[in-house]
Amino acid sequence: MMAIPAAIGLIVAVLAFFQHGSGIAGTPGAGLAILGLAALVAASLLVGRMAPGRFRTFITVMILIGGLLTLVCAWFLMQGWIMLAVALTLVAWLIFILIAR
Repeated sequence: MMAIPAAIGLIVAVLAFFQHGSGIAGTPGAGLAILGLAALVAASLLVGRMAPGRFRTFITVMILIGGLLTLVCAWFLMQGWIMLAVALTLVAWLIFILIAR
């Protein structure tokens, strides 16, 4: 569930990175957003397949930290669609936490 908005955000970030009219084309900040969203997609897919335990808790906390930092990155880049995708990922993270307990 978390991977879907993160994957959409990743697609939007890649398009913004390569689109010359986006204002952030080829910038290190856009590359950082791409890396952050790729990590969110990978962690979201990983945590869904793990059994409860310490490592799953660690990955879950890292998703929160990564999502918040990627949200700040998208805010500095002034990319509303990326911010929305990361915010939806964090909402899905909250639902995951509430259901997993």
